[in-house]
Amino acid sequence: MVARRFVVALVCLTGSLAYADDALAPYVPPDFMSALPPLPARADASATWRLDLAEALKIALHQNLGIVIERENVAVARLGVDVSRGSFEPLLTVGLDHNRSDQPPITVQEGGAGEVVTFITDDWRMGLGQRFETGTQVQLDFQNGRTRSSAGTAVEPLNFRSTLSLTLSQPLLRGFSTDLVVPRADVLKAKISSERERRQLAVTAAEIVERTEDAYWDVVQALYRYDLQLRSQKRAEEQVALTHRQIDAGILAPSDLISADSVLAQRKVEVLQAEAGVDQAWDVLRNVLNLPRDQWTRPILPVDLPRFDAMTVSAEDELGVAIKNRPELAQLDLDLESALISVRQAENNQLPQIDVGVTGSLIGQDATYGGALSGIGKADTHAYSVLLNFTWTPLRRSTSASAEIERKRHALTGVRREQLVQEVWFAVRDAVRAQQSAARQVRAAATSRELTNQSLDVEQRKFLSNQSTNFVVAQKQLDLANAQVQELSAVLVHKKATAALLRATGRLLDERHILLDAK
Repeated sequence: MVARRFVVALVCLTGSLAYADDALAPYVPPDFMSALPPLPARADASATWRLDLAEALKIALHQNLGIVIERENVAVARLGVDVSRGSFEPLLTVGLDHNRSDQPPITVQEGGAGEVVTFITDDWRMGLGQRFETGTQVQLDFQNGRTRSSAGTAVEPLNFRSTLSLTLSQPLLRGFSTDLVVPRADVLKAKISSERERRQLAVTAAEIVERTEDAYWDVVQALYRYDLQLRSQKRAEEQVALTHRQIDAGILAPSDLISADSVLAQRKVEVLQAEAGVDQAWDVLRNVLNLPRDQWTRPILPVDLPRFDAMTVSAEDELGVAIKNRPELAQLDLDLESALISVRQAENNQLPQIDVGVTGSLIGQDATYGGALSGIGKADTHAYSVLLNFTWTPLRRSTSASAEIERKRHALTGVRREQLVQEVWFAVRDAVRAQQSAARQVRAAATSRELTNQSLDVEQRKFLSNQSTNFVVAQKQLDLANAQVQELSAVLVHKKATAALLRATGRLLDERHILLDAK
């Protein structure tokens, strides 16, 4: 009894010293995490896909349906910029019409009583218009007409008339601003929408990267759990063999074999459960990668070993990084910019519509079409006009209400940004806390695993000296298996927590060296 207490005290003392040293020493992974885990026995080893994390991320960002959809949204938003520029594209118009009328003369100058006067007119016209980003509109029109008439008032029985005119108009108040924001508002908002969609691509990509990493490490965990269950089964088999030898030596009663065989049967069940867990983890990773159906039976062996690297971070410092890098905050900044443009548009619409313009024309007329065109070239006949248009709704009820609505929308966007900053602050603190907690759990789990392993060694030596039972040894073996699983889980939780922190601060894509391309 005294010897037993001494052994227990020695184990506790050794564990305490080891825990104190582990708090400062680099983490050394146990032997079962220092090599690639084995595949389940029924897996086709010849078809094994040795997959590293970088390749998994590359495949996910290329094939995942969520990223495919978002890339299409980015392409659509970019095309929207071209659509908005359509109002500044040259506009070509062409028209042609033919008219004929046979009618009695209206005046004696046209013809006498009982006569039928024939009028035949053909008109064709071409116009080229252009609206510039200053709001200026330029219109060039080329009009042609041919008139054939039997009326006495006709200048010639056949007459051609051509007119070349140029019109310029410029809004002065409504629809214009000196910085050109108002006349270019639709284009600017389309560009902002395109940039916002590109930021959304970054949001989606970061989410897919984190999901892919989680699924990848879940496969690693499932395979190592399977390996640990195999090791636990082997220990149970060794215990059964040892029990047989103890019985043959007359140290134990034959009935003690029942307990050892029961533990071995339970370990075999746990191996089968771990194998099913591997299959489930594989399917989750395959789904995230969006693999073709013919590749879903191929076993996947992750080749990146789980490693633990402790790091100290401050939630306050990480918040500053998040505000600088989070694409969601950049999206709301773009929303604020777009809302401000809408406010300026609405306020500009309250102003009177004042347009000034000038039109100059050259006219040619002759009995032949060539002569009419020659008349335009000579510029002997010409005309010009100056215009001023004024339109206003003095009560401004509708425009004032619209401006107030846009101002409130702009203010609400600012509130939403502050709300998102608060959410980011909470997410960063939560991520930092989760990472630090996971780091502490890794250290504690490593110490627990080492102490449990020492305790099992003590109990097995006691069993050899007939001072323990199969039940106690089996319990110690189970404790060791659980401690190993806890250490593995703690390391992988820390890996996931690190990825979550990087996503919370908007650095996940940069840390994984991922450059997004909408193509």
